[in-house]
Amino acid sequence: MKRYAWPLFLSVSLILTALFGYGFASAYNDVVNPPKRAVLTPTKEEPVAKGGTYVALGDSLTRGVGASNGNSYAAIVGQELTKDNTVERFQNLAVSGARTEDLLKQLEQKEVLRSLSQAKVISVTIGGNDLFNRGEGVANFDAKKTADTIKSAQTNLEKTFKILRDENPDAVIFYVGLYNPFRASENGEAFDAIVQNWNAESRQLGLEYDIEVIDTFNLVRDVKRDLSSDQFHPNDSTYEQIAKASLLAVNKRF
Repeated sequence: MKRYAWPLFLSVSLILTALFGYGFASAYNDVVNPPKRAVLTPTKEEPVAKGGTYVALGDSLTRGVGASNGNSYAAIVGQELTKDNTVERFQNLAVSGARTEDLLKQLEQKEVLRSLSQAKVISVTIGGNDLFNRGEGVANFDAKKTADTIKSAQTNLEKTFKILRDENPDAVIFYVGLYNPFRASENGEAFDAIVQNWNAESRQLGLEYDIEVIDTFNLVRDVKRDLSSDQFHPNDSTYEQIAKASLLAVNKRF
């Protein structure tokens, strides 16, 4: 039995030596020529994405004129989006009395563009001051003049949509359409058709630039019930309804 032990021991030793040599050579090769999987393995964690901002643009409807507490639809939307952590903060850049050309000038400002490029949600209200001209466009209704105004304002609206989408391809953007605060006036019915056409054209632009359009036409049926004491801006209840419709449009995108 002993005479077989030495050859067996010698054979095992040779095998172990060969395995050790192979292992050493493989380890050395991994150091000198590391495999691709080691090179491609990330060494740092991915940065945590920021919550982003909800930026509101537009006119007095975004500022909240007519609301007893100053809370426009945008302020209500901003409160809800920050509460559920959809965004971190709310920034209201609206200017009361602004028309479409005023908004375009605002969009030339570097700081405004920077805010928009970093936004997670963007909203716009514009066009009412172009169309109604503080009631003068209704009281002194001129079909041709109104048609020219609409054509110019719609061109400006399209430019606005394009700028917003170019600055931020990923943000959820929504536009709050128009209602008719002068339904009870002499030319109220004519403006019903004009406002509905405006909203329809806006929806077409929205489809082109991936922008949600909130139709507020049916939210203002009774001036005394649905508008504030100035009979032009929404009251608290109507602002809340606009905010509710806006939140539905925003939340379906997240």
